[in-house]
Amino acid sequence: MQKAVLYKEQKESADLSNSLLEFSRELAIAEGLDEVLSKVVELSARILGSPQTSVWLQEVETGDVVPEAQWGYVEPERGRMAELRIDREMSERFLARDEPFVLRPSDVAHIPGASDVAKNTLFAVAPLKLDGRLGCIVTVAPALGDYQFSDRKIRLLAGVAHQAKLAITNAVSFESLERTFFETVEALANALEAKDEYTSNHARSITDMALDVGSELGIEGSELKRLELGALFHDIGKIGIPSKILAKPGPLDANEWKVIKTHPELGERILEPIDRLADVRPIVRHCHEHFDGSGYPDAIKGPAIPVESRIILVVDAFDAMTTDRPYRKALPVKEACRRLKESAGRQFDPEIVDAFLRTLGQSDSLHNTAGQRERVAAGRIS
Repeated sequence: MQKAVLYKEQKESADLSNSLLEFSRELAIAEGLDEVLSKVVELSARILGSPQTSVWLQEVETGDVVPEAQWGYVEPERGRMAELRIDREMSERFLARDEPFVLRPSDVAHIPGASDVAKNTLFAVAPLKLDGRLGCIVTVAPALGDYQFSDRKIRLLAGVAHQAKLAITNAVSFESLERTFFETVEALANALEAKDEYTSNHARSITDMALDVGSELGIEGSELKRLELGALFHDIGKIGIPSKILAKPGPLDANEWKVIKTHPELGERILEPIDRLADVRPIVRHCHEHFDGSGYPDAIKGPAIPVESRIILVVDAFDAMTTDRPYRKALPVKEACRRLKESAGRQFDPEIVDAFLRTLGQSDSLHNTAGQRERVAAGRIS
């Protein structure tokens, strides 16, 4: 009998460890806070056999705890869940504990809207303490049978909460660092652009338009972030170009053009020491390549040009045409769009021109673009 009991305890311990190991492994490959939260609710439901789970986090501004991710809820219940709020005072009373605990519907009946979601079931709640913010994982007991949360399930939930806390904290920290990095990049780009008073906001303008086009083409995730960085840094090489050339109030002569054409390579060299920007360097180098191979510095053409560079070239040209310059006034938007269409297939990728015009509401479809988004996402747009 003692051996049987010992064997059962050892098996439960092994099962618990394996479940938590798998949970940790899945969270480790999640990218970004939203994906981490989605994984937490999905995996918690699977591990604990819960039909419905949710993760709640405290808002910095109000101190209220609100649902940030949910699993297993369907409309209209899902919508009602999303509207729930637990005020700061109640949250601190409920979530000041260190270990998971069980709540009955009567325990939350006084929360506005909770009775519509709670129904007649039990909840196991695992508090999360995240660098001064409160949060929790809420799991619903299975609807079948007279189910109570066993000690084993409570221990398992405690382990899940610990792993979730680490993953959420890391994701929040990474997003904060990444946000700081992007803000620093933007500040640097604008500082460099400020050498030319006519393009001091050029980097942000180009970036916003490039992101719109990228989204229109189905680019997302890390590829969209790469596009953002490429757009912010696309003209960073101009730091090595004399101001008298950049601000010249008239056409450039042949020697001045020769100097200007060195800035993509200068930009690539400036970014070379930054490992984080290794995949951005080719974008910066090729932002002035033309679709027909007539651009610079390498005269490559078509799909050999990174899709991000092709996007930036189009929006950069539009921004240049619609911005006042020392030697001319800005063109009307319709005229700039006409010139983009006119140069599609030569200077610009026709499909990207069409996508850009769609974002402006100016497209009359240059050609059949069926399947375009899928080709771009696969890196095969030409």
